[in-house]
Amino acid sequence: MERVYKIAKDKKKQLDELLANDPYAPISFGRIAPVIKEMENDIFLYVKSEEDAVFKFVEEQLKTIEGERAKKEEEESVIDLVHKDEEAAAGGFGNIFG
Repeated sequence: MERVYKIAKDKKKQLDELLANDPYAPISFGRIAPVIKEMENDIFLYVKSEEDAVFKFVEEQLKTIEGERAKKEEEESVIDLVHKDEEAAAGGFGNIFG
């Protein structure tokens, strides 16, 4: 499952602190390794996991900085962007190791 969360850009410092908290906990942002995309006035956090507990953790943590799940259109746009970036990166490694 893939989900995207939206945080206001003015909350960047709080988000950075949140992402750095307790990286060795069983469920932590350090282990989840979300992809972060900054667009216009918002920061989007892309999370991919098969565990519902991960999404519950993310949502609980983001409540502290007024983060929320992105709207459907925004979510689809960010997921497409992340997939394109992953494909481009994989293609780059193919060229290196040819």
